[in-house]
Amino acid sequence: MIQNILDLTQVETHFSTCSHQTQFQFAQLQVRVHATEKALIDDLVAYYKSYLHETQPVTSSIDLYVMEQAPAGDGLDWLEVPREVGKQGRKEGYLDVSGGRWIKKFKTGMAFLQRPDQLVAVGPCAANLAQIINFINNQFLNHFLRQDFTLGHASAFSVQGQVTAIAAGSGGGKSTLMLRCLEKSTRDFLTNDRILLKRVGSGTETIGLAKLPRVNPGTLLHSDRLRHILPAARQQALSSMPTSELWSLEEKYDVQIEDDYGANRVQLTGQLVNLIMLDWSLDSPKETRLEQVDLSQEPDVIEGLRKRPGPFYQDNQGVFADLNAIDSTAHYVDQLANVAVYRLTGKIDFDLGYQLIGQLATA
Repeated sequence: MIQNILDLTQVETHFSTCSHQTQFQFAQLQVRVHATEKALIDDLVAYYKSYLHETQPVTSSIDLYVMEQAPAGDGLDWLEVPREVGKQGRKEGYLDVSGGRWIKKFKTGMAFLQRPDQLVAVGPCAANLAQIINFINNQFLNHFLRQDFTLGHASAFSVQGQVTAIAAGSGGGKSTLMLRCLEKSTRDFLTNDRILLKRVGSGTETIGLAKLPRVNPGTLLHSDRLRHILPAARQQALSSMPTSELWSLEEKYDVQIEDDYGANRVQLTGQLVNLIMLDWSLDSPKETRLEQVDLSQEPDVIEGLRKRPGPFYQDNQGVFADLNAIDSTAHYVDQLANVAVYRLTGKIDFDLGYQLIGQLATA
């Protein structure tokens, strides 16, 4: 068991305990995962099953070590990671070490060593698989942020390589609307919460994130296709809950696209052609409407798309970014120059939103 995570020599001597391995390829990035427990490897393979058939040539590889043990580093003087606007509470801390950075998750006790290679996750890993997945996916984000892609906060689907993204702040309904849009069989899942975009010539390249939709129970309860994910007793308890209370309930469930929507319904890359900003509300008296936006006149419409890279991001020289740094609105507007931007306003109505999006020629 690692006692002192700041002693990197001690940490690295425990690599030999990671006797179970697998590897994943996301676009050109290969992540070789080494774990102390075979069950961790099995769970990761099951989670990423829709992403195991990548054929692009590998241009970068990293090793990542997952060590199951009791929480470590709880007594250290962690520096606090600033949270997004409107979010409260102490969520993450960090400490920089030679060549890297430890990031601590206060709620779960997990600790992650971020550096260019030989990355480490240590703590109660089996109970926090979602955080291991996020750690793996952060390496994918880093890979493309280093290639001048811009990070966005959005869900998205693809139709023959043409991507429609749906953006809003947390709790705005983007995941629910995206899943509703997947009811049309010609649409493939691209991403649930993060998107990478880059203006190239007359188009905008976009890349999703290999993370399944992770949604609240209201999304499942109101979907004939997904309701089965909720236990019967939980369905009954939630069915009598007021809409406003159900909307704000934080209780996450994964949606495995391949199981619930069919095989070959997951893509990772495409061309971004539409961006829909959600500006609707439960208590609006107005009818749900979809209207196109001129960003030269209303650039602030895309505020909900902007996203900080966060504490895991290291640039090509291994330098960590300013934790408060975020690309300017003008930068996002420039990257979206080839994208049709819309605003969905009025009352929240997922069925009507689905119909309005269906009227777009490329969606």
